[in-house]
Amino acid sequence: MASLSRACFALEAAVDAVHADFLWQQGYTGTGVEIGVIDLFLADSSHPAIDGNFLGSQKFVNGASFIGSHATAVAGAALSQDPTRRGVAFDAGWWTAQTTNPGTITTTRRQTIAAETFARGLGNLGGNPAEVLTLSIGLAGTDAATDQWSLGLDHLVATHGTTIVVAAGNDGPVSGFPGPPGTAFNILSVGATGGTGAAVSEDYSQIAPYSSRGPTSNGRSKPDIVAPGSLLELPTLGGGWTEGSGTSFATPLVAGGATLLIDMGRDRGLNTDALVIKSVLMNSADKLAGWTHTATAPLDPNFGAGQMNLESAFYQYDASEHGPGTVGTIGWDRGSILGGTDNVYDIDLNLPAGSDVTATLVWNRAVSSSTSNIETTIYTASPLANLDLILYEVGDPASPVASSVSTVDNVEHLFLSIGSQGHYALAVRNVSGVLIDPLSYALAWNVIVPDIVLPGDYNDDGVVDAADYVIWRKNDGTQIGYDTWRANFGQTAGSGSGSAAAAPSQTHTAVPEPGGAVLAAVAAVAAISLGWRRW
Repeated sequence: MASLSRACFALEAAVDAVHADFLWQQGYTGTGVEIGVIDLFLADSSHPAIDGNFLGSQKFVNGASFIGSHATAVAGAALSQDPTRRGVAFDAGWWTAQTTNPGTITTTRRQTIAAETFARGLGNLGGNPAEVLTLSIGLAGTDAATDQWSLGLDHLVATHGTTIVVAAGNDGPVSGFPGPPGTAFNILSVGATGGTGAAVSEDYSQIAPYSSRGPTSNGRSKPDIVAPGSLLELPTLGGGWTEGSGTSFATPLVAGGATLLIDMGRDRGLNTDALVIKSVLMNSADKLAGWTHTATAPLDPNFGAGQMNLESAFYQYDASEHGPGTVGTIGWDRGSILGGTDNVYDIDLNLPAGSDVTATLVWNRAVSSSTSNIETTIYTASPLANLDLILYEVGDPASPVASSVSTVDNVEHLFLSIGSQGHYALAVRNVSGVLIDPLSYALAWNVIVPDIVLPGDYNDDGVVDAADYVIWRKNDGTQIGYDTWRANFGQTAGSGSGSAAAAPSQTHTAVPEPGGAVLAAVAAVAAISLGWRRW
Protein backbone atom coordinates (compact mmCIF):
# COMPACT_ATOMS: atom_id res chain seq x y z
CA MET A 1 0.00 0.00 0.00
CA ALA A 2 1.18 3.50 -0.77
CA SER A 3 0.65 6.73 1.14
CA LEU A 4 -2.12 8.96 -0.12
CA SER A 5 -1.00 11.70 -2.47
CA ARG A 6 -4.45 13.02 -3.33
CA ALA A 7 -7.82 13.60 -1.76
CA CYS A 8 -9.46 10.20 -1.65
CA PHE A 9 -12.71 9.06 -0.10
CA ALA A 10 -12.84 5.69 -1.82
CA LEU A 11 -13.72 3.88 1.41
CA GLU A 12 -16.90 5.94 1.49
CA ALA A 13 -17.53 5.16 -2.19
CA ALA A 14 -16.99 1.44 -1.60
CA VAL A 15 -19.31 1.40 1.40
CA ASP A 16 -21.91 3.29 -0.63
CA ALA A 17 -21.57 0.75 -3.46
CA VAL A 18 -22.78 -2.03 -1.16
CA HIS A 19 -25.63 0.13 0.22
CA ALA A 20 -24.57 -0.13 3.85
CA ASP A 21 -26.19 3.22 4.56
CA PHE A 22 -29.62 1.69 3.99
CA LEU A 23 -29.16 -0.64 6.97
CA TRP A 24 -27.75 2.23 9.01
CA GLN A 25 -30.95 4.15 8.31
CA GLN A 26 -32.92 1.22 9.73
CA GLY A 27 -30.89 1.51 12.93
CA TYR A 28 -28.44 -1.33 12.30
CA THR A 29 -24.80 -0.35 12.68
CA GLY A 30 -23.39 -3.49 14.31
CA THR A 31 -24.10 -2.58 17.93
CA GLY A 32 -23.62 -5.54 20.26
CA VAL A 33 -22.02 -7.78 17.61
CA GLU A 34 -18.33 -8.72 17.78
CA ILE A 35 -15.86 -9.20 14.92
CA GLY A 36 -12.57 -11.07 15.25
CA VAL A 37 -9.84 -9.68 12.97
CA ILE A 38 -7.34 -12.51 12.43
CA ASP A 39 -4.15 -11.45 10.70
CA LEU A 40 -0.42 -12.02 10.88
CA PHE A 41 0.06 -9.11 13.30
CA LEU A 42 -2.16 -7.01 15.55
CA ALA A 43 -4.24 -4.12 14.28
CA ASP A 44 -3.34 -0.72 15.68
CA SER A 45 -6.16 -0.26 18.19
CA SER A 46 -4.89 3.24 19.05
CA HIS A 47 -5.80 4.60 15.61
CA PRO A 48 -8.55 7.23 16.12
CA ALA A 49 -10.75 5.63 13.46
CA ILE A 50 -10.98 2.24 15.17
CA ASP A 51 -10.24 2.78 18.88
CA GLY A 52 -13.84 3.43 19.90
CA ASN A 53 -15.15 -0.14 20.16
CA PHE A 54 -11.91 -2.05 20.65
CA LEU A 55 -12.40 -5.03 22.99
CA GLY A 56 -8.92 -6.50 23.22
CA SER A 57 -6.09 -8.39 21.57
CA GLN A 58 -4.71 -11.89 21.82
CA LYS A 59 -1.36 -13.30 20.73
CA PHE A 60 -1.07 -16.87 19.53
CA VAL A 61 2.74 -16.91 19.26
CA ASN A 62 5.54 -16.34 21.74
CA GLY A 63 7.61 -13.18 21.67
CA ALA A 64 6.86 -9.49 21.47
CA SER A 65 3.61 -8.04 20.21
CA PHE A 66 3.85 -6.61 16.72
CA ILE A 67 1.41 -4.16 15.14
CA GLY A 68 0.88 -4.37 11.40
CA SER A 69 -0.40 -1.92 8.81
CA HIS A 70 -2.26 -4.66 6.93
CA ALA A 71 -4.31 -5.72 9.95
CA THR A 72 -5.01 -2.07 10.75
CA ALA A 73 -6.33 -1.43 7.24
CA VAL A 74 -8.50 -4.56 7.35
CA ALA A 75 -10.02 -3.51 10.67
CA GLY A 76 -10.70 -0.04 9.30
CA ALA A 77 -12.65 -1.27 6.29
CA ALA A 78 -15.06 -3.10 8.58
CA LEU A 79 -15.09 -0.84 11.62
CA SER A 80 -13.85 2.72 10.95
CA GLN A 81 -15.77 5.34 12.92
CA ASP A 82 -14.22 8.29 11.11
CA PRO A 83 -17.21 10.47 10.14
CA THR A 84 -16.09 10.85 6.51
CA ARG A 85 -14.66 7.34 6.11
CA ARG A 86 -16.95 4.98 7.95
CA GLY A 87 -16.57 1.24 7.80
CA VAL A 88 -19.60 -0.95 7.14
CA ALA A 89 -20.21 -1.93 10.79
CA PHE A 90 -18.80 1.04 12.64
CA ASP A 91 -20.56 0.33 15.94
CA ALA A 92 -19.47 -3.32 16.24
CA GLY A 93 -16.99 -4.41 18.89
CA TRP A 94 -13.80 -6.04 17.71
CA TRP A 95 -10.82 -8.18 18.67
CA THR A 96 -7.43 -8.49 17.00
CA ALA A 97 -5.15 -11.54 16.81
CA GLN A 98 -1.41 -11.90 16.17
CA THR A 99 -0.62 -15.28 14.64
CA THR A 100 3.06 -15.01 13.64
CA ASN A 101 6.23 -13.11 14.41
CA PRO A 102 8.16 -10.84 12.03
CA GLY A 103 10.61 -12.73 9.86
CA THR A 104 9.31 -16.18 10.77
CA ILE A 105 6.97 -18.75 9.35
CA THR A 106 4.66 -20.62 11.68
CA THR A 107 2.37 -23.47 10.79
CA THR A 108 -1.26 -22.60 10.03
CA ARG A 109 -2.13 -24.20 13.37
CA ARG A 110 -1.71 -20.72 14.94
CA GLN A 111 -4.37 -19.24 12.67
CA THR A 112 -6.72 -22.15 13.30
CA ILE A 113 -6.24 -21.82 17.06
CA ALA A 114 -6.99 -18.09 16.80
CA ALA A 115 -10.22 -18.84 14.93
CA GLU A 116 -11.22 -21.52 17.47
CA THR A 117 -10.48 -19.13 20.33
CA PHE A 118 -12.55 -16.28 18.92
CA ALA A 119 -15.45 -18.48 17.76
CA ARG A 120 -15.67 -20.26 21.13
CA GLY A 121 -15.07 -17.21 23.30
CA LEU A 122 -11.92 -18.63 24.85
CA GLY A 123 -8.92 -16.82 26.36
CA ASN A 124 -9.32 -13.08 26.70
CA LEU A 125 -12.83 -13.22 25.27
CA GLY A 126 -14.06 -14.55 28.62
CA GLY A 127 -16.72 -16.88 27.29
CA ASN A 128 -18.23 -14.34 24.88
CA PRO A 129 -17.69 -15.58 21.29
CA ALA A 130 -17.17 -13.32 18.30
CA GLU A 131 -20.03 -13.82 15.86
CA VAL A 132 -18.03 -12.88 12.74
CA LEU A 133 -14.41 -13.62 11.84
CA THR A 134 -12.57 -11.88 9.01
CA LEU A 135 -9.32 -13.25 7.55
CA SER A 136 -7.37 -11.52 4.79
CA ILE A 137 -4.34 -13.80 4.90
CA GLY A 138 -3.37 -17.09 3.32
CA LEU A 139 -0.52 -19.42 2.58
CA ALA A 140 0.61 -20.68 -0.80
CA GLY A 141 -0.62 -24.21 -1.35
CA THR A 142 -3.56 -26.26 -2.54
CA ASP A 143 -6.98 -24.70 -3.13
CA ALA A 144 -8.75 -28.06 -2.68
CA ALA A 145 -9.64 -27.24 0.98
CA THR A 146 -8.09 -30.49 2.22
CA ASP A 147 -5.59 -28.72 4.52
CA GLN A 148 -6.06 -28.44 8.29
CA TRP A 149 -6.62 -24.66 8.18
CA SER A 150 -9.55 -24.93 5.75
CA LEU A 151 -10.94 -27.96 7.59
CA GLY A 152 -10.70 -26.12 10.89
CA LEU A 153 -12.64 -23.11 9.61
CA ASP A 154 -15.30 -25.38 8.10
CA HIS A 155 -15.56 -27.16 11.47
CA LEU A 156 -16.18 -23.85 13.27
CA VAL A 157 -18.90 -22.74 10.86
CA ALA A 158 -20.71 -26.09 11.03
CA THR A 159 -20.32 -26.57 14.79
CA HIS A 160 -20.68 -23.06 16.20
CA GLY A 161 -22.61 -21.22 13.47
CA THR A 162 -19.87 -18.58 13.22
CA THR A 163 -19.86 -16.52 10.03
CA ILE A 164 -16.29 -16.65 8.69
CA VAL A 165 -15.33 -14.37 5.80
CA VAL A 166 -12.05 -15.01 3.95
CA ALA A 167 -10.24 -13.26 1.11
CA ALA A 168 -10.15 -15.26 -2.12
CA GLY A 169 -6.67 -14.00 -3.05
CA ASN A 170 -5.00 -11.77 -5.61
CA ASP A 171 -3.88 -14.20 -8.31
CA GLY A 172 -6.16 -12.90 -11.09
CA PRO A 173 -6.87 -12.61 -13.89
CA VAL A 174 -5.99 -16.26 -14.57
CA SER A 175 -8.23 -18.87 -12.99
CA GLY A 176 -7.15 -20.57 -9.79
CA PHE A 177 -6.52 -19.57 -6.20
CA PRO A 178 -3.25 -19.03 -4.33
CA GLY A 179 -3.94 -21.40 -1.46
CA PRO A 180 -5.80 -21.88 1.81
CA PRO A 181 -8.04 -20.92 3.43
CA GLY A 182 -9.95 -18.76 0.90
CA THR A 183 -11.58 -21.76 -0.79
CA ALA A 184 -12.83 -23.61 2.28
CA PHE A 185 -16.34 -24.95 1.81
CA ASN A 186 -18.39 -23.35 4.60
CA ILE A 187 -16.89 -19.87 4.67
CA LEU A 188 -17.81 -16.85 2.56
CA SER A 189 -14.99 -16.51 0.01
CA VAL A 190 -14.69 -12.89 -1.18
CA GLY A 191 -13.41 -11.52 -4.47
CA ALA A 192 -12.97 -7.85 -5.33
CA THR A 193 -14.42 -5.34 -7.77
CA GLY A 194 -12.71 -2.18 -8.94
CA GLY A 195 -11.10 -2.27 -12.33
CA THR A 196 -11.13 -1.02 -15.89
CA GLY A 197 -9.74 -3.80 -18.02
CA ALA A 198 -6.26 -4.59 -16.72
CA ALA A 199 -6.08 -1.42 -14.62
CA VAL A 200 -7.19 -0.95 -11.04
CA SER A 201 -9.93 1.69 -10.75
CA GLU A 202 -12.87 2.84 -8.68
CA ASP A 203 -15.32 1.30 -11.16
CA TYR A 204 -16.94 -1.12 -8.75
CA SER A 205 -19.21 -2.53 -11.43
CA GLN A 206 -16.23 -4.43 -12.89
CA ILE A 207 -14.08 -7.22 -11.51
CA ALA A 208 -10.71 -6.08 -10.18
CA PRO A 209 -7.89 -7.35 -12.41
CA TYR A 210 -6.07 -8.95 -9.48
CA SER A 211 -9.08 -10.75 -7.95
CA SER A 212 -8.65 -14.54 -8.00
CA ARG A 213 -11.01 -16.41 -10.31
CA GLY A 214 -12.68 -19.79 -10.13
CA PRO A 215 -13.04 -22.60 -10.42
CA THR A 216 -10.77 -24.31 -7.89
CA SER A 217 -8.43 -27.08 -8.96
CA ASN A 218 -11.07 -29.62 -7.95
CA GLY A 219 -13.79 -27.86 -9.95
CA ARG A 220 -15.65 -26.00 -7.21
CA SER A 221 -17.31 -22.59 -7.60
CA LYS A 222 -15.43 -19.87 -5.73
CA PRO A 223 -15.49 -17.00 -4.84
CA ASP A 224 -18.93 -16.86 -3.22
CA ILE A 225 -19.44 -13.10 -3.43
CA VAL A 226 -17.57 -9.89 -4.31
CA ALA A 227 -17.29 -6.39 -2.88
CA PRO A 228 -15.27 -3.27 -3.74
CA GLY A 229 -11.57 -3.75 -3.05
CA SER A 230 -9.67 -1.20 -5.14
CA LEU A 231 -8.20 2.15 -4.12
CA LEU A 232 -9.82 2.19 -0.71
CA GLU A 233 -8.68 4.80 1.79
CA LEU A 234 -7.80 2.92 4.97
CA PRO A 235 -6.24 3.60 8.38
CA THR A 236 -2.55 2.85 8.79
CA LEU A 237 0.10 3.04 11.49
CA GLY A 238 0.71 6.31 13.29
CA GLY A 239 -2.88 7.50 13.02
CA GLY A 240 -2.72 8.21 9.29
CA TRP A 241 -4.46 6.94 6.20
CA THR A 242 -3.27 5.04 3.16
CA GLU A 243 -4.66 3.74 -0.10
CA GLY A 244 -4.95 0.01 -0.63
CA SER A 245 -6.24 -2.48 -3.16
CA GLY A 246 -6.85 -6.19 -2.79
CA THR A 247 -9.36 -8.84 -1.83
CA SER A 248 -7.93 -8.19 1.65
CA PHE A 249 -10.07 -5.07 1.82
CA ALA A 250 -13.17 -6.35 0.06
CA THR A 251 -13.34 -9.10 2.68
CA PRO A 252 -13.94 -6.90 5.77
CA LEU A 253 -16.69 -5.07 3.87
CA VAL A 254 -18.54 -8.40 3.59
CA ALA A 255 -17.72 -9.24 7.20
CA GLY A 256 -19.23 -5.88 8.12
CA GLY A 257 -22.31 -6.67 6.05
CA ALA A 258 -22.76 -9.97 7.87
CA THR A 259 -22.41 -8.08 11.16
CA LEU A 260 -25.19 -5.65 10.22
CA LEU A 261 -27.50 -8.56 9.37
CA ILE A 262 -26.76 -10.23 12.71
CA ASP A 263 -27.57 -6.94 14.45
CA MET A 264 -30.85 -6.82 12.51
CA GLY A 265 -31.61 -10.48 13.15
CA ARG A 266 -31.22 -10.14 16.89
CA ASP A 267 -33.48 -7.11 16.92
CA ARG A 268 -36.19 -8.83 14.89
CA GLY A 269 -35.92 -12.32 16.31
CA LEU A 270 -34.48 -13.91 13.16
CA ASN A 271 -32.12 -16.86 12.93
CA THR A 272 -28.53 -15.55 12.77
CA ASP A 273 -26.79 -18.86 12.00
CA ALA A 274 -23.97 -18.66 9.45
CA LEU A 275 -25.95 -20.67 6.88
CA VAL A 276 -28.79 -18.15 6.96
CA ILE A 277 -26.47 -15.14 6.72
CA LYS A 278 -24.59 -16.75 3.82
CA SER A 279 -27.74 -17.59 1.86
CA VAL A 280 -29.24 -14.12 2.38
CA LEU A 281 -26.08 -12.27 1.33
CA MET A 282 -25.54 -14.43 -1.73
CA ASN A 283 -29.15 -14.43 -2.90
CA SER A 284 -29.46 -10.64 -2.62
CA ALA A 285 -26.17 -9.91 -4.42
CA ASP A 286 -26.24 -7.81 -7.58
CA LYS A 287 -25.53 -9.57 -10.86
CA LEU A 288 -22.88 -7.46 -12.60
CA ALA A 289 -22.33 -7.28 -16.37
CA GLY A 290 -20.94 -10.54 -17.71
CA TRP A 291 -22.27 -12.70 -14.86
CA THR A 292 -22.93 -16.27 -15.96
CA HIS A 293 -23.24 -19.80 -14.61
CA THR A 294 -24.34 -23.31 -15.58
CA ALA A 295 -26.37 -26.08 -14.00
CA THR A 296 -23.21 -27.76 -12.74
CA ALA A 297 -21.17 -24.62 -12.00
CA PRO A 298 -23.63 -22.64 -9.86
CA LEU A 299 -21.61 -19.41 -9.46
CA ASP A 300 -19.84 -17.09 -11.85
CA PRO A 301 -16.05 -17.72 -11.78
CA ASN A 302 -15.33 -14.00 -11.37
CA PHE A 303 -18.20 -12.65 -9.29
CA GLY A 304 -19.54 -15.66 -7.40
CA ALA A 305 -23.20 -14.92 -6.68
CA GLY A 306 -22.59 -11.22 -7.39
CA GLN A 307 -21.72 -8.02 -5.54
CA MET A 308 -23.01 -7.60 -1.99
CA ASN A 309 -26.08 -5.35 -1.83
CA LEU A 310 -27.13 -4.70 1.76
CA GLU A 311 -30.35 -2.91 0.84
CA SER A 312 -31.55 -5.98 -1.05
CA ALA A 313 -30.21 -8.17 1.78
CA PHE A 314 -32.40 -6.25 4.23
CA TYR A 315 -35.56 -7.07 2.30
CA GLN A 316 -34.46 -10.66 1.73
CA TYR A 317 -33.80 -11.22 5.44
CA ASP A 318 -36.82 -9.23 6.62
CA ALA A 319 -39.11 -11.50 4.59
CA SER A 320 -38.59 -13.99 7.43
CA GLU A 321 -38.39 -17.75 7.65
CA HIS A 322 -40.89 -19.95 5.82
CA GLY A 323 -40.71 -23.73 5.84
CA PRO A 324 -41.66 -26.09 3.02
CA GLY A 325 -45.22 -25.74 1.76
CA THR A 326 -46.94 -22.69 0.31
CA VAL A 327 -44.69 -19.62 0.39
CA GLY A 328 -44.65 -16.08 -0.93
CA THR A 329 -42.34 -14.74 -3.59
CA ILE A 330 -39.54 -13.79 -1.17
CA GLY A 331 -38.25 -15.51 1.93
CA TRP A 332 -35.74 -17.92 3.41
CA ASP A 333 -35.68 -21.11 5.39
CA ARG A 334 -33.25 -22.80 7.78
CA GLY A 335 -34.45 -26.30 7.06
CA SER A 336 -33.41 -29.93 7.20
CA ILE A 337 -33.88 -32.84 4.84
CA LEU A 338 -33.52 -36.61 4.85
CA GLY A 339 -31.71 -38.51 2.15
CA GLY A 340 -33.63 -39.36 -0.99
CA THR A 341 -36.38 -36.80 -0.34
CA ASP A 342 -37.58 -33.41 -1.61
CA ASN A 343 -38.58 -30.33 0.36
CA VAL A 344 -40.95 -28.31 -1.82
CA TYR A 345 -41.61 -24.57 -1.64
CA ASP A 346 -44.79 -23.85 -3.63
CA ILE A 347 -44.78 -20.19 -4.73
CA ASP A 348 -48.27 -18.83 -4.07
CA LEU A 349 -48.54 -16.76 -7.21
CA ASN A 350 -49.35 -17.45 -10.83
CA LEU A 351 -46.13 -15.97 -12.16
CA PRO A 352 -46.28 -14.04 -15.44
CA ALA A 353 -43.71 -14.64 -18.13
CA GLY A 354 -40.59 -12.57 -17.56
CA SER A 355 -40.60 -12.99 -13.78
CA ASP A 356 -37.03 -13.10 -12.44
CA VAL A 357 -36.30 -15.98 -10.08
CA THR A 358 -33.24 -16.03 -7.83
CA ALA A 359 -32.67 -18.81 -5.32
CA THR A 360 -29.64 -19.88 -3.29
CA LEU A 361 -29.18 -23.12 -1.38
CA VAL A 362 -26.24 -23.63 1.00
CA TRP A 363 -25.26 -26.37 3.42
CA ASN A 364 -22.15 -27.24 5.39
CA ARG A 365 -19.41 -29.74 4.79
CA ALA A 366 -19.29 -31.84 7.96
CA VAL A 367 -15.89 -31.80 9.66
CA SER A 368 -15.07 -33.68 12.85
CA SER A 369 -12.44 -32.82 15.46
CA SER A 370 -10.37 -35.58 17.05
CA THR A 371 -10.18 -33.88 20.47
CA SER A 372 -11.42 -30.79 22.28
CA ASN A 373 -7.81 -29.65 22.68
CA ILE A 374 -7.44 -26.99 19.99
CA GLU A 375 -3.65 -27.20 20.17
CA THR A 376 -3.49 -30.82 19.01
CA THR A 377 -6.80 -31.68 17.37
CA ILE A 378 -6.92 -33.16 13.88
CA TYR A 379 -9.82 -32.23 11.62
CA THR A 380 -11.37 -34.77 9.28
CA ALA A 381 -14.00 -34.10 6.62
CA SER A 382 -16.91 -36.41 5.94
CA PRO A 383 -18.01 -37.02 2.33
CA LEU A 384 -19.88 -33.98 1.06
CA ALA A 385 -23.66 -34.34 1.05
CA ASN A 386 -25.22 -33.74 -2.36
CA LEU A 387 -28.24 -31.44 -2.62
CA ASP A 388 -29.86 -30.14 -5.79
CA LEU A 389 -32.08 -27.11 -6.34
CA ILE A 390 -34.90 -27.44 -8.86
CA LEU A 391 -37.53 -25.06 -10.27
CA TYR A 392 -40.53 -26.67 -11.95
CA GLU A 393 -44.13 -26.00 -12.87
CA VAL A 394 -46.48 -27.43 -10.26
CA GLY A 395 -47.85 -30.72 -11.50
CA ASP A 396 -44.80 -31.51 -13.61
CA PRO A 397 -41.83 -32.06 -11.25
CA ALA A 398 -40.21 -34.46 -13.72
CA SER A 399 -39.63 -31.60 -16.21
CA PRO A 400 -37.56 -28.93 -14.44
CA VAL A 401 -37.61 -25.40 -15.81
CA ALA A 402 -34.16 -24.84 -14.23
CA SER A 403 -31.77 -26.89 -12.14
CA SER A 404 -28.59 -26.36 -10.14
CA VAL A 405 -27.02 -29.78 -9.73
CA SER A 406 -23.32 -29.48 -8.89
CA THR A 407 -21.84 -32.63 -7.38
CA VAL A 408 -18.76 -30.92 -5.89
CA ASP A 409 -20.13 -27.72 -4.31
CA ASN A 410 -22.08 -27.04 -1.14
CA VAL A 411 -24.00 -24.25 -2.86
CA GLU A 412 -26.65 -24.34 -5.58
CA HIS A 413 -27.89 -21.19 -7.27
CA LEU A 414 -30.66 -20.32 -9.73
CA PHE A 415 -30.99 -17.07 -11.63
CA LEU A 416 -33.38 -16.88 -14.58
CA SER A 417 -36.36 -15.21 -16.18
CA ILE A 418 -39.19 -17.68 -16.64
CA GLY A 419 -40.46 -18.03 -20.19
CA SER A 420 -44.15 -18.64 -19.67
CA GLN A 421 -46.84 -17.80 -17.15
CA GLY A 422 -47.45 -20.55 -14.66
CA HIS A 423 -47.56 -21.87 -11.12
CA TYR A 424 -44.02 -22.73 -10.00
CA ALA A 425 -42.31 -24.45 -7.10
CA LEU A 426 -38.77 -24.75 -5.80
CA ALA A 427 -37.54 -28.12 -4.61
CA VAL A 428 -34.55 -28.87 -2.40
CA ARG A 429 -33.61 -32.43 -3.33
CA ASN A 430 -31.28 -34.61 -1.28
CA VAL A 431 -29.64 -37.00 -3.72
CA SER A 432 -27.07 -38.23 -1.17
CA GLY A 433 -28.96 -41.44 -0.44
CA VAL A 434 -30.46 -42.39 2.89
CA LEU A 435 -28.97 -40.46 5.82
CA ILE A 436 -29.55 -41.42 9.43
CA ASP A 437 -29.69 -37.78 10.53
CA PRO A 438 -31.39 -34.91 8.69
CA LEU A 439 -29.06 -32.55 6.84
CA SER A 440 -29.38 -28.86 7.70
CA TYR A 441 -29.45 -26.25 4.95
CA ALA A 442 -30.48 -22.66 4.28
CA LEU A 443 -32.51 -21.63 1.25
CA ALA A 444 -33.21 -18.04 0.18
CA TRP A 445 -35.42 -17.09 -2.76
CA ASN A 446 -36.81 -13.98 -4.40
CA VAL A 447 -39.13 -13.61 -7.37
CA ILE A 448 -39.42 -10.21 -9.03
CA VAL A 449 -42.66 -9.95 -10.98
CA PRO A 450 -42.48 -7.53 -13.92
CA ASP A 451 -44.73 -4.54 -14.23
CA ILE A 452 -47.48 -5.58 -16.62
CA VAL A 453 -49.76 -3.22 -18.50
CA LEU A 454 -53.25 -4.69 -18.38
CA PRO A 455 -55.82 -3.36 -20.87
CA GLY A 456 -58.64 -1.82 -18.84
CA ASP A 457 -56.51 -1.41 -15.68
CA TYR A 458 -56.95 2.36 -15.59
CA ASN A 459 -55.54 2.86 -12.08
CA ASP A 460 -52.50 0.63 -12.70
CA ASP A 461 -53.06 -1.51 -9.59
CA GLY A 462 -52.59 -4.81 -11.41
CA VAL A 463 -56.26 -5.83 -11.54
CA VAL A 464 -59.18 -4.83 -13.78
CA ASP A 465 -62.06 -4.19 -11.38
CA ALA A 466 -64.81 -1.80 -10.33
CA ALA A 467 -62.36 0.96 -9.48
CA ASP A 468 -61.24 1.03 -13.12
CA TYR A 469 -64.83 1.53 -14.28
CA VAL A 470 -65.10 4.61 -12.05
CA ILE A 471 -61.87 6.03 -13.53
CA TRP A 472 -63.04 5.23 -17.09
CA ARG A 473 -66.31 7.04 -16.50
CA LYS A 474 -64.57 10.08 -14.99
CA ASN A 475 -61.60 10.42 -17.34
CA ASP A 476 -62.48 8.62 -20.56
CA GLY A 477 -66.14 7.89 -21.23
CA THR A 478 -65.51 6.43 -24.69
CA GLN A 479 -67.18 3.27 -25.94
CA ILE A 480 -63.82 1.69 -26.81
CA GLY A 481 -62.54 2.38 -23.30
CA TYR A 482 -65.62 0.76 -21.80
CA ASP A 483 -65.39 -2.24 -24.12
CA THR A 484 -61.72 -2.72 -23.15
CA TRP A 485 -62.59 -2.62 -19.45
CA ARG A 486 -65.49 -5.02 -19.86
CA ALA A 487 -63.53 -7.49 -21.99
CA ASN A 488 -60.72 -7.66 -19.45
CA PHE A 489 -62.66 -7.47 -16.22
CA GLY A 490 -61.15 -9.82 -13.61
CA GLN A 491 -57.71 -10.00 -15.26
CA THR A 492 -54.73 -9.55 -12.95
CA ALA A 493 -50.95 -9.50 -13.12
CA GLY A 494 -51.19 -12.91 -11.44
CA SER A 495 -53.59 -14.75 -9.18
CA GLY A 496 -52.77 -15.76 -5.63
CA SER A 497 -51.68 -13.98 -2.47
CA GLY A 498 -47.93 -13.59 -2.92
CA SER A 499 -46.06 -10.38 -3.49
CA ALA A 500 -42.45 -9.48 -4.15
CA ALA A 501 -41.21 -7.57 -1.13
CA ALA A 502 -37.94 -6.63 -2.73
CA ALA A 503 -36.05 -3.38 -2.61
CA PRO A 504 -38.25 -0.41 -3.53
CA SER A 505 -36.72 -0.15 -7.00
CA GLN A 506 -37.63 -3.78 -7.62
CA THR A 507 -41.02 -4.03 -5.94
CA HIS A 508 -43.78 -5.62 -7.99
CA THR A 509 -46.98 -6.49 -6.19
CA ALA A 510 -49.51 -8.98 -7.53
CA VAL A 511 -53.20 -8.55 -6.74
CA PRO A 512 -55.46 -11.48 -5.80
CA GLU A 513 -58.47 -12.47 -7.89
CA PRO A 514 -61.51 -10.25 -7.13
CA GLY A 515 -63.96 -11.80 -4.72
CA GLY A 516 -67.76 -11.63 -4.56
CA ALA A 517 -67.82 -8.26 -2.87
CA VAL A 518 -65.83 -6.73 -5.71
CA LEU A 519 -68.14 -8.24 -8.29
CA ALA A 520 -71.11 -6.85 -6.43
CA ALA A 521 -69.49 -3.43 -6.40
CA VAL A 522 -69.03 -3.63 -10.16
CA ALA A 523 -72.69 -4.42 -10.60
CA ALA A 524 -73.63 -1.45 -8.43
CA VAL A 525 -71.31 0.90 -10.32
CA ALA A 526 -72.52 -0.38 -13.65
CA ALA A 527 -75.98 0.20 -12.47
CA ILE A 528 -74.83 3.58 -11.63
CA SER A 529 5.44 -12.22 2.86
CA LEU A 530 7.92 -15.25 3.63
CA GLY A 531 5.57 -17.73 2.25
CA TRP A 532 2.79 -15.84 3.96
CA ARG A 533 0.61 -13.87 1.67
CA ARG A 534 -1.71 -11.01 2.38
CA TRP A 535 -4.66 -11.16 0.03
